[in-house]
Amino acid sequence: MKSFLEVARSNMLVQAIVFIVGGLFILFWPGVTVTAIVYLLGAIFAISGIASLIGYARKSSQSYKSPAVLTTGVFMCVLAAIVFIFPQAVASLLSLILGIVLVLCGVVSAVRSFELRTFGGNSWIVGLVIGAMVAIGGIVIVANPFETTLMFIYVLGAIMVLNGVGDLIIEWRNRVDRSKVAAAHR
Repeated sequence: MKSFLEVARSNMLVQAIVFIVGGLFILFWPGVTVTAIVYLLGAIFAISGIASLIGYARKSSQSYKSPAVLTTGVFMCVLAAIVFIFPQAVASLLSLILGIVLVLCGVVSAVRSFELRTFGGNSWIVGLVIGAMVAIGGIVIVANPFETTLMFIYVLGAIMVLNGVGDLIIEWRNRVDRSKVAAAHR
């Protein structure tokens, strides 16, 4: 479980920013075609995969040298390649795929928020609630993948922004609390 959390932490900041920017783009330009959204999804996978591979390859990042980080990076890059090679096939399953991705992102955020409990306080509850909301949003999308309309685009954009903001909050609180613990042990 510890290595899984290290993998998630390795590119959380980049993923959060990509999710916020992507979500805002979708919210402000809802008329974007499904094919364009598919390419955006491919870019998100590519950026996340490349960020993991860079984190793995950097000499100074010993904590990210696990095979899981490398595997995650390669997997995300392969997903990006599939999206770019078969955009029409992916577009037909877009709702289902994105719903599943959002469920997974929400679960990862909720699990990561539990790390904050060890530092005391209630800040971990915010991450847990946001992670749960993202996962529930993903479940709603998975439950109705082919009946979605323009509302799906708005919901997707809002959930992506929510996921990115939640990840930033968790990462920020995690860093602040780790710094406090490190300072207390000096």
